[in-house]
Amino acid sequence: QLVDITAQLVKVNNHKEDVYIRPIVYFSDLAIGPKLIGYTAKIAIYTLPLGDYIDTDKGIKAKVSSWTRLNDNMIPPRLKVTGAYVNSAMAKTEALLAGAEEAIVLNKNGYVSEGSAENIFIVRNGKLITPPVSDDILEGITRNAVMEIAKDLNIPVVERSISRTELYVADEVFFCGTGAQISPVIEIDGKPVADGKVGKITKMIKDIYFDAVRGKNDKYKHWIIEIG
Repeated sequence: QLVDITAQLVKVNNHKEDVYIRPIVYFSDLAIGPKLIGYTAKIAIYTLPLGDYIDTDKGIKAKVSSWTRLNDNMIPPRLKVTGAYVNSAMAKTEALLAGAEEAIVLNKNGYVSEGSAENIFIVRNGKLITPPVSDDILEGITRNAVMEIAKDLNIPVVERSISRTELYVADEVFFCGTGAQISPVIEIDGKPVADGKVGKITKMIKDIYFDAVRGKNDKYKHWIIEIG
C-alpha cells in the first residue's frame, strides 16, 4: 500500500526528472513527555527534484569531522531517525565551512563510520571495503545495491573496520546513498585520493547503478517499480 501511495504521489507531482522521495513517520497526538508507546503513528511523504545533491561526476572533497557519529546505545544509526540528523548537520556544516563538500564521520572508537548522510566505501588492492553495521552505520539500501553490483562484477567485498589513516592510502573512495547516489571522493583532508581522479572501479559501479535505477539494465529490474 505504501508503495502504491508513493507511486501515485510521484505521478500527481508530474516529475520529469530524477526525484528524491522522503517518507516520514511521526506521532500526531498532542501530548507532553518523551515515549514511543501509546501514541498514534501517521506518515507524510514528499517529493522534490533530486538535482545535484552531490556532484557524482567530477568527484568531491571530503573532510574527516571532529564530530563523532552517534552510537547504537544513543540513537541507533542503522535507522533513519529524524532527530539524529542534527549530528549529520553539524558534521556537514563543519565540512562546508572548511571548504570541503562532505564530511567523513568517525565512531566512538575512532573508526570510519560513514559520511554525514551517506555510506562509504574504499577500494584497496582490487577489493571493495566498507564499514560493518557494528561500526554505527546506516543499513543503507544503496549500500546493499553497491555490494550486489560488485559481486556481479566479481569484485571482492569486505565488511570490516576502516581506520582514519587508511582513507589516505586508499586507491579509491566513494559515498553512496539515496541522495548521494554514487559520489566519488577525490580528496580527503587536503590530500588527493590516489591520483586525485575518479577511480576505475568507482566509475564502473556508478555507471551500472545509474542504468539500473533508471530502468536501463534488466539485470536489476527487481530494484525498481515503473510508474506509468
